[in-house]
Amino acid sequence: MPKGLWVGMALGAFGLGTARFLLVPPPEATHFHANWAIYVDGERIDLSDRRYMEEVSSCYSVDGEVTPQARIHMHEGNHDVVHIHHLGTTWGHLTSNLGIGLGEGYLMLTDGTWIFDGEEGRFTYILNGRALTSVHNELVASEDRLLISYGSGSLDDLVTGTFSEIATTAGEYNTREDPATCSGSGEPLGLWGRLKSAFWG
Repeated sequence: MPKGLWVGMALGAFGLGTARFLLVPPPEATHFHANWAIYVDGERIDLSDRRYMEEVSSCYSVDGEVTPQARIHMHEGNHDVVHIHHLGTTWGHLTSNLGIGLGEGYLMLTDGTWIFDGEEGRFTYILNGRALTSVHNELVASEDRLLISYGSGSLDDLVTGTFSEIATTAGEYNTREDPATCSGSGEPLGLWGRLKSAFWG
């Protein structure tokens, strides 16, 4: 291959990489919030203990991959607010990270207690005021409000009563700084990361 062709290809690749570096903005970090609660027989399950919280100093990626715990979690004893750092994260991912089994018509708590739909009660899932048959595969969206409830109460009572008690603070948290380093792959790339992305990404 002629030397001039090699030089032209090299200059073209350099020009394309330079244009990508200068014109393509770095990716924005995914970081939004949702509110939720789980009730069993009218009593809220307390998930504010430290074992359900992600430490603000330990939310790192592993080998460049965002860990399951970093994708979706809670912080600092606040079990009203869910922090989401990865698009495509579901409510089932959250409960799994907490050690809770969640599926259509069942719940397994961290103490090993299983609860199933039956004669004594049934599960109701209310997402943003709408009743669903299950939520474990529902993607979590910004400012979602979710109630998972087991008991004998009517849907109308749950919508007008218990669901109205779900916090509405996700929007406020969306305007705050992330208290941790859980942004994973969405963390700022820095100069070397941006160069690498522009020329080899």
